[in-house]
Amino acid sequence: MKAVCLHEPNGKLQIEERPRLSPKSGELLLRVNACGICHGDIMMRLGAFPFVRFPIVPGHEIAGIVEEVGDGVNAWKPGARAGLSVLYSSCGTCVQCARGAENLCPVWEWTGMMHDGGYAEFLIARADYAVPLPDQLTDVEAAPLMCAGVTVYSGLMHSGVRAGHRVAVIGLGGLGHLAVLYARAMGARVAVLSTRGSKEAEAKHLGAERFIVSTVSDPAATLREWDGGADIIVATAPTVESVTRTFGGLAADGTMVVLGVGPGRIEIDPTEMVMGRRRIMGSPAGSRSELRQTLKIAAEHGIRPRVKTFPLSQVADAFAAVERGDIAGRAVLIPKA
Repeated sequence: MKAVCLHEPNGKLQIEERPRLSPKSGELLLRVNACGICHGDIMMRLGAFPFVRFPIVPGHEIAGIVEEVGDGVNAWKPGARAGLSVLYSSCGTCVQCARGAENLCPVWEWTGMMHDGGYAEFLIARADYAVPLPDQLTDVEAAPLMCAGVTVYSGLMHSGVRAGHRVAVIGLGGLGHLAVLYARAMGARVAVLSTRGSKEAEAKHLGAERFIVSTVSDPAATLREWDGGADIIVATAPTVESVTRTFGGLAADGTMVVLGVGPGRIEIDPTEMVMGRRRIMGSPAGSRSELRQTLKIAAEHGIRPRVKTFPLSQVADAFAAVERGDIAGRAVLIPKA
């Protein structure tokens, strides 16, 4: 089988021919039909994560078909459509796992970073960490939801979003456009903040009622003009400065949800935080339960990520386009293209 391998940080993405594996007890062999390129893949390649086990096949936004099942696997049959996210496995016994938050397990294992991922024609997955894909979603549509989709859904849910809430989304890239769609599906009013004025038409098309060019006006002051400020701000851009500049745009009892990770430190005025009872929280990719709900909402509300597809042979070009910010949405690799 063909697989893209990264042998070291800052190394080249090499397409290699490898033997096809067979699933062991409790495992599935998945034929990969689509695999998204996540910002986390870019960071991993740059050496940002010390836990990566090189050499590694990247990719954790995976949609495909069950090719074979290992011993003891009863919930899956060959031919079933399945998806796999960044969470390859967890311990299953700690406090976090027991309460259904296995994505916060202290000894998690990650797909495409600690176990070979979806930049390949086939991969091995733990059967109990794969999820069924709704018939309403194609594999290309489902793949980005396996990380980007569940990340924004989980962040919104844990922030306490309710119908009628004012939700401001920082950035309108791969995460941001999905944050707008999920916030709207959850009944929220949405504003978009971007450094690019050219994004306004897209923001309005996705359902945003307000658009703020953060390089032209003070984002916090402008948000406060929106009926007193945002109940929730979802920071999807990988720049901590945007969080610092926008925090003051929260309404009282508002929550800043940080999804995008970048270098530097967030600086918050403690008086502004205390007097408004404002909060700041981080949120990683969600649990298996949240992933199922992410897919269900997408199927029921017509949420479809904006994607650009690339054959596996063009993985270097796809990576470069994502790093430059040339992709309006998500890049998705098609192994068989």
